[in-house]
Amino acid sequence: MGIIERIHAAFSPRTSLLAELAETAGHVEALASNLRRHADECAYPNIKAGLGRLAQSETAQANALRELLLDRGAWPRLPDVSVHDGSNNWERLKRDLELQVRLVRELNLQIPEWASVDSDLSERLREFAAKEDENIGELRDLTLKCDPQALD
Repeated sequence: MGIIERIHAAFSPRTSLLAELAETAGHVEALASNLRRHADECAYPNIKAGLGRLAQSETAQANALRELLLDRGAWPRLPDVSVHDGSNNWERLKRDLELQVRLVRELNLQIPEWASVDSDLSERLREFAAKEDENIGELRDLTLKCDPQALD
């Protein structure tokens, strides 16, 4: 590939969209890993079981998104790792919830951009975002159960 082709590829909408999607995919993988780790650390059986189910769901989501990227010649971009994980279940889950909300926002911004470049991928991302939205509800409920200020 010559210099002109490389410059053209660097400025193509597909290339920049793939870079954004790769970053989002890295965050999904980080979320799945966080949820697995946080499920292992949780002492409450019901919350632990719920986190385990969410971790499995997020792992499946991360694998699906990884496959979409690999089919298009890209791979997930690993995010920067946070130094502070949280001192209790509520703080850890609250951070996970913030990450998941950010992921859904990113996906919802990327879906219409992909529609003009790759409509099939756009539709797959729409389904992916819908599943992430379901997972937000479950994670929100688990986080609220851990809230130290919540009333029974």
